[in-house]
Amino acid sequence: MGREVRKVAKGWEHPRDERGRYHPMFAEPYIDVLQEWQQNNALWEKGIHPDQQQYRGAAACKTYADWNGPAPDPSYYNQHKWTEKEACCFQYYETVTEGTPLSPVFDSLADLSDWLIKNEGYTRAYAEEFCRTGWAPTFIGQVSVDTESILKKEEQMPRTVRPPKKRKGKKPGMRAFPELQ
Repeated sequence: MGREVRKVAKGWEHPRDERGRYHPMFAEPYIDVLQEWQQNNALWEKGIHPDQQQYRGAAACKTYADWNGPAPDPSYYNQHKWTEKEACCFQYYETVTEGTPLSPVFDSLADLSDWLIKNEGYTRAYAEEFCRTGWAPTFIGQVSVDTESILKKEEQMPRTVRPPKKRKGKKPGMRAFPELQ
């Protein structure tokens, strides 16, 4: 999940739904995803799919669709399989959904970078790095291992976002049940 740069054809118009909103769509061409699914399905039917050997739960699934879901829905994939020459432009996408465009189509990464600075508040360095790598996460978190580290972090939080402190001798939310306190 995040943001990415997709290579698209000049004049590309991302599909819209009946309300005029962008229809979320993965970047991969439908034909490629369908062929991969069909190949995996054929292996499954022969009993030689790698997952059938590697995962115990796979044995309970009679079909590849039971194991990995149905064949891909064409409405969620690009119907075009552009050549490298055809996919000569760039567009900024969100990928929290399958993917919808956030920018117009640009002829160059430099133009996209300038647009990100002007319209998305990116710094020049970040915009250029994002365009170079083609991807950035939307959210980065940290997993805490123990309650002590969580408590230390709560003490560092601004007062407005800290969990409420427990009152001495009473459990929060238990006023209606004094016999449980």
